[in-house]
Parts: sequence; C-alpha cells; structure tokens
Amino acid sequence: MKKKTKKRLRRWLLAIGVVLILSFLAYFFYNNIKDYYKSYYECEGVNIDNKKYTVFGIDVSSHQDEIDWEKVEEDGIEFAYIKATEGIDFVDKRYKTNYLKAKENGILVGAYHFFRFGTSGKEQAQNFINQVSIENLDLPPVLDVERHGNYLSFSKVDQIRIEIKNYLNEIEKNYFIKPIIYTNIEGYQDYIKGHFDEYEIWICRICSEPDNNHWTFWQYSHKGKVDGIDGKVDLNTFNGDIEDFIEYVNQYKELQR
Repeated sequence: MKKKTKKRLRRWLLAIGVVLILSFLAYFFYNNIKDYYKSYYECEGVNIDNKKYTVFGIDVSSHQDEIDWEKVEEDGIEFAYIKATEGIDFVDKRYKTNYLKAKENGILVGAYHFFRFGTSGKEQAQNFINQVSIENLDLPPVLDVERHGNYLSFSKVDQIRIEIKNYLNEIEKNYFIKPIIYTNIEGYQDYIKGHFDEYEIWICRICSEPDNNHWTFWQYSHKGKVDGIDGKVDLNTFNGDIEDFIEYVNQYKELQR
C-alpha cells in the first residue's frame, strides 16, 4: 500500500508540475501578445503633419488580397514595399503580381523579407535571393525584424543577432548593397540598437512620432485606407521631401550599376 501511495503521490506531483509549467507559458505568451496588440493595434495611427511629411507609401502582402494599383497611384501613393518571402521557404503568393502591377502604374517598388527567429539567416537570405531580382527594384531590400510572429521561438537574443547578421551579410554579398532594417520600438531595443548602427532603419511607431530623426522610413499606421485596397493597410512616410526622395532613389539606382 505504501508503494502505491508513493507512486500516486509522484504522479500527482508530476501532473501539478506540468500544469504549473503550462500555466506559466500560457501567461507569458498571453501577456506578450496582449502588450503588443495594446501598443500597436489599439492606436489608430499618428495624425501626421502633411506639411512636414510629403512622401507617402504602403507596405503590402497577400493579406491585402487583390489590389487595384491604378487606384493606389491615383490616391497619391509614391512607393510600395511588397512582401516577397518569409523564413527559409515561404514565398508570398502575390509578390510577383503586386510587383509587376505597382511598377506598371508608376509606383516605386521595394521588397521585404520577414525574418524568422530560430532558423538560419543564410538560408533565409537565399530564399529572398531566389525570388527577388534586385536590378528591377527602385528601393533597397528590407529585412523585417520583430517579435510579433516569433513568440513561439525560444532563441537567445545573441543567437538571433548572429542570424540577422548572417542574413544581412548574405544579401550584401549577392546584391552589393546594404539592406534596410524594419523594426518596431521593442525590436529595435531588443535586437538592433548598438549592433546594426551602420544600417538604415525603417521604424514602426504608430502611437506617436519617432523620438529622433535617425530613420529613413516611418510606418505610422496599421489602419490606413487607400483607394484600390479593400480593408486596412500599413501607411508609411519618407524622412524628407519629394526632392530628397528622388535623390535617394537615384543614389540607390547608381549603386545598382
């Protein structure tokens, strides 16, 4: 009887331990996701100063479904960053169509890759390289680095930075140009600041204007409305006026030669 009692006790203790661990993990993920959505999706976006910022763009993926790019251009959109790839093997099904249609309608185009934690940076870069012909882009390639979408990864911060650097090195080796890093405030503080200062930043901050001027693009809303797109779309602006933007594009095209 004593042996059976001890076995039952061990089983109960084991079960309680498992429940406690699962409860902790659930609480951890809930709080991280809740804080992210509270910070970024409860805000409607910044009421931007149209005199200070005059060059506007969007970033899109297959989530926007079919886009009428003629109407997008008529609505005053100057540039579009289009999702090309994610991780080591995902290819956005609308990348090529979006790219071609945007170019046909006179919109300046760039491509971005969504970075997955816990996988090879070199392999992720190769996925992007396989899909994107850099000679046909008007804007530098972008690496999207953020915790959102990576909550199930338990990779250490140092290892994440190593793989980010591996990705960037591979892109530079193939395209002979430094990519832009897209990230939000948390991602910048956690992974980028002090480690990738030589790269241009595309900052996501939709509840207030960025604190400093050290950015090239600013994503200021996740809830934008643009003609030609059903539903909401991310809105962005360039750090400069239209003359600065044209010069920026021309400098990039010079680097491609």
